[in-house]
Amino acid sequence: MSHDPKPPEVDEGVLEEGCYYLSRLGLNRKEVAEHFGLTPDRVRRLAESYAAKLRSGEVVSDPFDSVFWEDVKKEAEGDVKVTFVSDKGVHHAWRSEIAKLDGPSLMSIYESSRDFVSADPNQRFLDFKPPSGYDPLAMEREVKKSLEVIDALLQEKWKARGGRRRTNRSRTPNEKQE
Repeated sequence: MSHDPKPPEVDEGVLEEGCYYLSRLGLNRKEVAEHFGLTPDRVRRLAESYAAKLRSGEVVSDPFDSVFWEDVKKEAEGDVKVTFVSDKGVHHAWRSEIAKLDGPSLMSIYESSRDFVSADPNQRFLDFKPPSGYDPLAMEREVKKSLEVIDALLQEKWKARGGRRRTNRSRTPNEKQE
C-alpha cells in the first residue's frame, strides 16, 4: 500500500507576503496563482490582506523582503545564481547580469574560474586552518556549475559575432580547434 506524501502546508502569512510582493514586482495574479497553486482570486485576497496589514502597522516592510521576493521571481523565470572567480575574488551574480558583459570580460571570468577549479583545493589551507565544518570542495562545485553557464554565454556571444575567430584567447571547452 503506497501513500503519496501530502505536500507541506505553506504558512498563510508567507502566502500573503509572497502574493503581495510578487504582484508588486509585475507578475499578474494568474502567474502568481500558478507559482503558488492558488486561484487568481485567492492571490488578490492574500495580497490585499498583506497590504492592509502594512497600512495598519501589523507588519513592517523590510528591504530584505523585497530582495528576497525579487530573487524568487528571478528563479521562477529561469534565471540562475552564478558563482565565479575573478582577479578580485569570488563573486555571485545572476546569469542575466553577467550576460550583459562583453566577450573579453566573460572570457576573463571564465579563465579565472577554470583556473580556480583546476587548482589544488587544499592549497588554500596551507597557510590557514580551515573553519570548523567547512567543506573545501563546496566552492569548487558552485564554480564548476557556473562554468557551464558562462561557457553558454560565451557561445551565444561567439555566434552573435558571426563566429569570427578570436586571437590570443583561450578556447572554451565546447569550441573546436581549427
